[in-house]
Parts: sequence; C-alpha cells; structure tokens
Amino acid sequence: MNIVEKRREMLINITFFAVVTVLYALFLKYAFWIVAPFIIAFVVALILQKPIRLISKKTKIKRSIVGAVSVFLILTAIVTVIVLVGYRLVSEFRGLGSYIVDKLHDLPELIRSVEGWIISHIAFLPDSIEKSLADTISGFISNVLLYLEQGESAAGMDLSTEGFDLSLITTPLGGLISTAKHIPAVLAAALISIIACFFVTCDYDSLTNLIKNNISEEHEALIIKVKRLFGDIIGKMVKSYATIIFVTFCEITIGLNILKLIGVYNGGYIIAISVGTAILDILPVFGTGTVLIPWAVVSLFSGNIGLGIGLIVIYGLITVIRQILEPRLVAMNVGLPPIVTLAGMYLGLQLFGMIGLFALPITFVMLKVLNEEGIIHLWTARSKINGENDKKAAEKADGK
Repeated sequence: MNIVEKRREMLINITFFAVVTVLYALFLKYAFWIVAPFIIAFVVALILQKPIRLISKKTKIKRSIVGAVSVFLILTAIVTVIVLVGYRLVSEFRGLGSYIVDKLHDLPELIRSVEGWIISHIAFLPDSIEKSLADTISGFISNVLLYLEQGESAAGMDLSTEGFDLSLITTPLGGLISTAKHIPAVLAAALISIIACFFVTCDYDSLTNLIKNNISEEHEALIIKVKRLFGDIIGKMVKSYATIIFVTFCEITIGLNILKLIGVYNGGYIIAISVGTAILDILPVFGTGTVLIPWAVVSLFSGNIGLGIGLIVIYGLITVIRQILEPRLVAMNVGLPPIVTLAGMYLGLQLFGMIGLFALPITFVMLKVLNEEGIIHLWTARSKINGENDKKAAEKADGK
C-alpha cells in the first residue's frame, strides 16, 4: 500500500468516526429522552428473559403470561419502595435543608470565632509580624462579612409596586408553574415506559427474531457479542457503584449513631446525611470529604471538639475501607485512568446534562473494551504491537 492509499484510508476512517461521533452527540442531546421509555423497556425485558424462560420451562406457562406477571410484580415492588422509602427520605432532606438554612444565619459569628482563633494562635510571632498578619486577617474577614451582608440584602429586596409586595406571590407561583410544565411530560413518559415494558417483555422473542431475519449471520454474531460486552460492563459498574454506596451509607449511619450514643452529636437527619454523602462518594473529586471535612472543621472551630474528631475518624475509616474495597471491585478496574473518567463526566455534564454525566464515561469504557476485543480499531495497544514484533522476530529466527 503506497502513501496515497494510506492517507486516503486514514481520511475515510477519520470521516467515518467523525460522522458517528456527531450522530451520537446529537442523539444524547436531542433524542435520548424521546426514546428513553423504549430503552428502559428493552433493558427490563433483557434482564427478565432468563428468569422468564426458566419459570416458563418449569411451569409450562406461556412466556407472554410469565412476562406480564413479572413486569407487574417488579412495578409493584418499585412503587412500594418509592412510597415507603421515598417519603422518609423526602421528610429527612426537607428537615435537613431547613436546619442548614438556620445554621447559615450563624455563619458570621462562626467566621468571627475563626478569626479570633487564628489571631490567638499567632501570638508567638514577633510583635511587628503579628500585628501585620492580624491586620491582614481582620481586613480579609471584614470583606467576607461585608460581602455576605450585601448578599443577604440583595436577597431580601422586595419586588413591590404601589405598596403591594409582589415577591410574596411571584416566587412560589413561578416555581409552581415551572414544575407544573414538566409534570405532563414526566407522567406521559412514565406511562409509555410501563406499557412498553409489558409489550417488549411479552414479545421479546418475536422482536429479536424480526431483527435476526433482516441481518446477516456475521452481523448477528457481532450484535450478540456487543450486547454481551455491554451487559457485562453495565452490570459490573452498577454492582460496583451500588456496593460503594451501600458500604459508605452503612459506615456513616453507624458512625453518626455511635457519636449520638456517646453524646457528641445531638442533631438528627442521619439517614439524609448518609444517603447524600454516599451518593457524593461515587463522584470523582467530590467524595465523602466534601461533607465530612467541612463539617468537622466547623465543629472544631465552634467548640464541639468531640464531634469534629469523631467526623475525622469516620472519614479516615471510610477512606481506608474504600482503598481496600475498591481494587476488589472488577468494574472499577476497567483500565481507564481517573483523569479520563473525570474528563468524561465533566464533558458529559456540560454537553448533555445529567445523562452525559454517566453516558460519556460508559462510552469511553465501551470503546476501550470493543477495541481490545478487535470489534473496532481505534488504536493499537503497545503490548499488542510488542507481541506482534516478538512473533515476527521468532518467525524470522525459525526461518534461519
């Protein structure tokens, strides 16, 4: 192959992958939520196929009937969990939000106490240095407090006209209208998802046979292999994230209850704090330290030394257990550098919203696995190149 043909092939490949990338981006940006009910239906049907086949084989009942009953039972279980657990979580988070807002009113006092603590601990410095540093700290704290006061004043401004305070109705009414606009679409999507789950689960074999009859055997084998790889990756990632969330939730719940039992933590909302912190723990950069470290620092500066130390101990235990647990989770060892995962999550969030936060990292993992399996050819691994070179060298040596 001469250099012109190589360049032509390279340009064709670049154009092909560029077109595929643009189409995929347009799908995530504009079409994903439109077809999401049917994607959910196919995923549910795919997950239920093995148990449906097994039950149908054992009981001699038609698969369509078993599928319909299975979907009904799953939906019932989901609704039950949402009603029972969701109500408790909503109540906890609502109370926690009110508690945080109340505590923010004490923020200036806390900042002043931090200022006093710092100034008292630099008394060992020479007088001139101590005075200069204390003036700098006091000036900085004053600017911060002034900024906070201005922010509160701006937030408290009234939208009044001729003595009538419009802010009393505009803010809640605007939020109510904004929320109400999305309710019909959400309800319609949920209804379509439920109906599609029943139809796809009951007619899964017919749909798959229809696809198989319209593609070649080679493409059928390729689709089956990609489906298997995708299912393995998603299954491992879901299992890994669920394990991390559950373990972190248990650690924080047990830790806070112990602190409450010994009398250093007098607050509530343990379930809400544990759930929120556990969810943050699966996000790169954030982690449990996003909640526990600032909370511990505030507790130490406000004089609650026991709570501050207890929170630091909880954070240390969570970090140690995470370092032991994480390498054992297969899905966490997909071979992607952390910076690539972080970049994928950030770019996905910026470009496609919440769906991109998860879709883009999963896409990167899929591309890596498909490339390693030889289904696509985006790059050649160094180990593979070295292996081919060693093989050629061995063949040359055998020829001699």
